Amino acid sequence: MRIQNIYTKNAEYQRYETLKRNREKRSKQALAFLEGVQPVEQAIRHGYEFYSMCVADGKRLSGWAEDMIGKARPDVLHKMDESLLKELSDRENPCEIIALVKMRFDGLEKMAEKAEKEDAPFFALFDRPASPGNLGTFLRSADAFGATGAIVTGHAADFYDTQTIRASVGACFAIPFANLDGAEDAEKWLRNLPSKPLIVGTSAKGEKDISEIDLTGPVALVIGNETFGLSKAWKEKCDVLVKIPIFGAASSLNAGCAATVCFYEINRQRRKMNEND
Repeated sequence: MRIQNIYTKNAEYQRYETLKRNREKRSKQALAFLEGVQPVEQAIRHGYEFYSMCVADGKRLSGWAEDMIGKARPDVLHKMDESLLKELSDRENPCEIIALVKMRFDGLEKMAEKAEKEDAPFFALFDRPASPGNLGTFLRSADAFGATGAIVTGHAADFYDTQTIRASVGACFAIPFANLDGAEDAEKWLRNLPSKPLIVGTSAKGEKDISEIDLTGPVALVIGNETFGLSKAWKEKCDVLVKIPIFGAASSLNAGCAATVCFYEINRQRRKMNEND
């Protein structure tokens, strides 16, 4: 592990600042900006590699920070002027560590491996999510309720956007994920799995309430875009379209909230089945 000092807004400082805000640069360098206790812990726990970690120069580190650096073993440890570190952070009280984590591109492979070991794999899909916050909530809920993996289709918010990472509270590092071009590619991948899942789409005009569908077997649950819902292509490829019964003034739920309700129902049915066995 190399140690470098940063006292000015040099090239390394600019790398952190650029990767924090620029998706194209993140993709090109395959690096993502990371801060926060839970995201750092989750990335380390789930085997992500770190290009660099950055701490305030001259400031004594906590036992937690020393432990994280020791476990992550970044290629480079930057000791940055504290005022510059605060400028990089979005937080009122910046985390001790800011990092650049190496992106992973093995999501589909990891999902397939997990699915082979599960009796009833459950895939969470999001069609063209526009909001990084909604995508982060989606990933957090998918992980919380036991999804095998998460897939987004079409032009979508970035998995490695700082808002996605924050909204997921680091769960984005705990669950395998992938971005596919569209419904056709996703359906092809799902249908080629050994345990072909029931593809369930969500729509305000769904044929049945979600609780009326048996979700205890292999299943792929598809949430539509926040504004436009499921694409026509997805609607044609789903085995069934379901709705969430709601009774207030709003005609629909926020996409992240709708996903959470659906994931809970899948988990509820499975727990109930296991209790009855």
